[in-house]
Amino acid sequence: MAKYINPIVKEVLDTYDTVKIMTKMFAANPDSVNRGLLISGDAGMGKTEAVKTALLKSADVEKDVEYIKGSSLTAPTMYCLLYNARERGKIIVFDDTDLINKGAQERAAIVDMFKSATEPTDGERIIGWHRANQNQIMRDNNIPSTFDFQGTIIWITNDSIDVMRKTLKGHWNAIASRFNIIEAWFEEHQKIAYTLYLIDELDILGSNCRVGDGWSQDVIDDTINYMNDNYRFLRDITPRVALKIADLRNTFPDQWKLICDNQFIAS
Repeated sequence: MAKYINPIVKEVLDTYDTVKIMTKMFAANPDSVNRGLLISGDAGMGKTEAVKTALLKSADVEKDVEYIKGSSLTAPTMYCLLYNARERGKIIVFDDTDLINKGAQERAAIVDMFKSATEPTDGERIIGWHRANQNQIMRDNNIPSTFDFQGTIIWITNDSIDVMRKTLKGHWNAIASRFNIIEAWFEEHQKIAYTLYLIDELDILGSNCRVGDGWSQDVIDDTINYMNDNYRFLRDITPRVALKIADLRNTFPDQWKLICDNQFIAS
């Protein structure tokens, strides 16, 4: 008999399965005309993990992947990063990287590079840097003023599509037409159901915890009970929050509820 999965949880699982499938498609088809994947969704729910899992399961791909995590990049730095990932089969992942909340001039320069890099063609994708003076980082690394980009861009962001559309304005349609877009945003009832599923079924606070060796069953039970009792009042409900609650329960066994109330309960 097939194992029953809560349909609310399955909605979240299906979304992340789509992220994995699309990521594997990008990794396995370096000759595809599609060179950009944009994943927009809730922080702390597993976007990055889904992408990394898919790339790790794609044979001989991980060595060709560069992850850029949580950086505020300048346009010259972006140009150099794309140059280093220019070869066919290379994948560059921009994860929670501030690419749009910049001054108009720098934002436009970065977006123009993305547009050129993801032009839907199997021919050349020429990216250029034409300024009065070449940037120092380009001189130091002997990077030319133009190059053909044949790599792949995966862009993971906590910015909503609506925010991106408003911020990028006239550039948005060009970006939307070049990137395959997956939206991974969930309602509170989906977040709590999915987080409890990960705790109960995948043991993310125990044997499969990413933090040390995980926690005791007493800590896990108290974490589950706290989230069940307070899910309507928590500022956010994600696997990342569950990890934080468990850590506080383990570190401060006498005062953990008071600390959690101050940290996680919406005022």
